[in-house]
Amino acid sequence: MIKTLFNAMLLCTLTLVFPSNVTQAAPQTENPPTVRELTITSFGKRLTGFSYLAAGAGPHPTILLLHGFPGNEKNLDVAQAMRSKGWNVVFFHYRGAWGSEGEFSFSGSEEDVTSVLNYMNDEKNAEYLRIDRDRISLVGHSMGGHMAVAGILDNPQVKCSVVYDGANLGAYSRARFSSEDASTAWEAYSDTLFMLNGWSGKKAMKEFKEKGPQLDLIERVNTLNGRPVLFIAADSAVISLNKMILPLVEAMKATKDSKISYELISDGHSFSASRQKLIDSTAKFLQQSCE
Repeated sequence: MIKTLFNAMLLCTLTLVFPSNVTQAAPQTENPPTVRELTITSFGKRLTGFSYLAAGAGPHPTILLLHGFPGNEKNLDVAQAMRSKGWNVVFFHYRGAWGSEGEFSFSGSEEDVTSVLNYMNDEKNAEYLRIDRDRISLVGHSMGGHMAVAGILDNPQVKCSVVYDGANLGAYSRARFSSEDASTAWEAYSDTLFMLNGWSGKKAMKEFKEKGPQLDLIERVNTLNGRPVLFIAADSAVISLNKMILPLVEAMKATKDSKISYELISDGHSFSASRQKLIDSTAKFLQQSCE
């Protein structure tokens, strides 16, 4: 009697766990979201990178995501979120950074952005990565914010840019190193960045001294030609609002047919307490202005 009751209970349990009238959804097998490792050449050196590919055959609007100095915060949560919304994201390390070949420099990083954009605009590469070459945008943080502005100014094929608490390196060098203490602190910090090959405090100061004017984005804004740019600033002391960000915003707003947006988030330089807000603002702007 007990054995019969046990068998009946077991059969009932199995029936509840594995009902015969439930149809399991077939997994998506054609053009699923995926990651592809990339090696991109810039001035004869190999850059390490990868691409988050959105689901579907595409072609998809695509973001080139640009990290800062040295790039500890890579904003890959933004990349994953934008992929879920149908965007591809390409990420790479500049020459000399995090294993990419060559030596690191700010001006060289600007060149690398153009090299990667050329790679993305190549017909075969665009097909492989499901990229819509008419819908390529830049998103950059801190030094990468400088690169996102330089990238759109130097490359007419870029549709728009998003800048996270971005530095204008040309202006940054003038304002940041107005005192001997600031210069000494910057040199000391640069000397700790072993993930930047060939970099040092002396090399940093040498580049700021020799190439500061060329790195000043305000002097280059007239090539924007009405393309949209969103600045998302933080109220931290890392990148000065009054000395760095707002002067560049105003200079870009003064260009012909400007479409410049600005948002201030009360948070630190890496937006650590505001990740969802950062993602939401980025997605809204890209979907409304850049698709």
